[in-house]
Amino acid sequence: MISAILAHIALCAVAVAVAAAIAIPSALLLADRPTAERGVSALLGALYTVPSLALLAVLVRFLGLGDTSVETALVAYALYAIFRSTVAGIRTIPVEQREIAAALGLPPWRRRLRVELPSAMPAILSGLRIATLGSIALATLGGYVGGSGLGAIIFTGFALQNRAMLLDGALGVAALALASESAFRLLEMFQRRSSSAGGTVGALPKR
Repeated sequence: MISAILAHIALCAVAVAVAAAIAIPSALLLADRPTAERGVSALLGALYTVPSLALLAVLVRFLGLGDTSVETALVAYALYAIFRSTVAGIRTIPVEQREIAAALGLPPWRRRLRVELPSAMPAILSGLRIATLGSIALATLGGYVGGSGLGAIIFTGFALQNRAMLLDGALGVAALALASESAFRLLEMFQRRSSSAGGTVGALPKR
């Protein structure tokens, strides 16, 4: 059971990390380019609406059974929430804060990384939380295509009609979801307190 929980955590952590590494820089680059951003959002949104079992079936055809197909599906679903939340966070930054940063003479890329990115962090954390919770739930379907994690226990329990295995797997997924939610709530609370302590103007970097 412990090994299944650790495997489930690893699947989700890697998927969210890879999705964040792709989605956050893309959102920072495209936030001020509405046409390109809408195109990427539409593409990711269309991918997000594909039923998970259908996507897994397609991926298994090309990548085979196992964790590779599951990981790819998790990354694909996590991209949309992280990308959209990052774009929304950048676009809700007050105009006054942008003007102060510009008045300091910071080049655009430094304003984006050192001023706008920290200000958008609450929205980014929200997207990461949604992506993580979604990954924890979707990773259970990986057991259907030979993936590791708690999904393997759940689908084995179905096959064997073993209620104890089903219950163990379901409780494990629920516990991971609750732990993840609590961790992100604490991160968001810490981030809000840090922002309040720093203040808008005080948080702006010097040239």
